[in-house]
Amino acid sequence: MREIELANWKDLSNRVDGIVKSFETIYKVKLRVDLEEIPLERLYPTEDFLENDKLALVFKKIVKENYDVPITVVNSGEDYFVLDGHHRAFIRKKLMHRTIKAHVLSFPEGKTYREILRLPLEDLRIKDVSPIEDPILKAWQRILFVVEHYEAIYNVPFYLSKEHVNLKDLIPTQSHVGKTQIDSIKKLLVPIVCIRGGGKYYILDGHARSLRAKELGLDSIETMILLPSEKINFGIVKTAASMGLQKLEDIKIME
Repeated sequence: MREIELANWKDLSNRVDGIVKSFETIYKVKLRVDLEEIPLERLYPTEDFLENDKLALVFKKIVKENYDVPITVVNSGEDYFVLDGHHRAFIRKKLMHRTIKAHVLSFPEGKTYREILRLPLEDLRIKDVSPIEDPILKAWQRILFVVEHYEAIYNVPFYLSKEHVNLKDLIPTQSHVGKTQIDSIKKLLVPIVCIRGGGKYYILDGHARSLRAKELGLDSIETMILLPSEKINFGIVKTAASMGLQKLEDIKIME
């Protein structure tokens, strides 16, 4: 796996200064720079894709470490365009944050940023640029793959909400799990993934982790809930019912 350098508070000032100097040279103007909370709904990308490994790492750090280094954007009317921080902006949007901290570059009166197509952040593709070898980071990547998969099936954006879900409210969607897979889990480091239906939570990813939590005597488990942007009748709910799966105890543990 390649080495990934993320923006950090230590080098942030130099990072922003470099972008400002580059823009001032290109546009031959003096830009104003302000640190603001800007609305994610008015934020648009200037790149075509996101890098799979970097996105997984940013996702993990935002959820587990409250990673909140400001992005850098350029202002154009009421809109903002990302110059640095596409991965941070994308994840915060998926986690249903309404705003994000940003260094905002503003042109003087009479000058504007170039015309650019306004595409939603959630339309950015996730591109496989490098394989992920670390199993923990790979599990975070898998959450994003589940989101992509469901968006492709139902053709609507999905978002994520982190919750602690009671184990008794979990419904499995697969009937067998290997005992060695459960035993290999020493710590619960990555949330499971569920959809919600009828007051219950249907497991999309994380059956082994859920069973391990039960073995450890826990009452609940950290969960990422997939939330569609419009009401959906999930086919997997009917599938689980047809398989007779109603609780974790219905999963057969294979030796």
